[in-house]
Amino acid sequence: MTKRPVVFFDLDGTLLTSENKVAQSSIKAIEKLIENDGIPVLATGRPAFETKEIRAETGIGSAVLMNGQFIVHEGEVISRNRINPVQLKKLGEYATQRGVTLSFHTAEQIFTTNNQSELLQKDCQYCDREIPEVDDDIYMNKPVYQVEIYLEEGEEEYQEKFPELHFVRNSPYNCDVFPQGVSKATGIKEFLELTGLPKENTYAFGDGLNDLEMFEFVKTSVAMGNSVEEIKEAATYVTKSADDDGVAEGLKMCGLIDQEESEKAE
Repeated sequence: MTKRPVVFFDLDGTLLTSENKVAQSSIKAIEKLIENDGIPVLATGRPAFETKEIRAETGIGSAVLMNGQFIVHEGEVISRNRINPVQLKKLGEYATQRGVTLSFHTAEQIFTTNNQSELLQKDCQYCDREIPEVDDDIYMNKPVYQVEIYLEEGEEEYQEKFPELHFVRNSPYNCDVFPQGVSKATGIKEFLELTGLPKENTYAFGDGLNDLEMFEFVKTSVAMGNSVEEIKEAATYVTKSADDDGVAEGLKMCGLIDQEESEKAE
């Protein structure tokens, strides 16, 4: 069994800078990781279609998507776990009665219950996403793997009302929603099992609360300098921010790529 290092990268706030771009230093560092026989894998709450260009740009062929709900290995889908439509109908009715907007993530597209929502529009600007089309019961016709609920606070009410679902703060404007017991960690575990890769040489980079289970699962974790405090406290290492070459510095901290020659000289 191979002992090649497997490195899982969150996207927003980790591989993506505050301008929603992958830093050139990160692209070069991932190229070096691959040259050193490492295996980079995305681990993100984003849906599959939003990661295609990033995977092409970085050379990352595999991904654990939508917080473990959808798994791709070298461009091929190897696992998918849709949310029960009955649960989505109940959540949709409850949220709509309270004037709260949802978005539903399929593999190919995002749909929303209200594309005039101020919080949805702010969140789309925050993560550089187009305003979704309206379809408030898409889950009856297509598999939905993740939901976003647009709240600045108060997700505890929904967590209590829907214990079969998990609500995790993803931005100032929304929470990711997916089945209870599912996380990036369960997706990573399934990815390793399906590909025959061992857990012993696994690493993870992240910055947000939906990275916490992932940090607890892998052997070595790296928090970005822009991370929330809970993630920094859980991490093996804390690197620089996503805007300040943090991915490259973190890979160096882990010994997965070499220091630059100029740094060695110093």
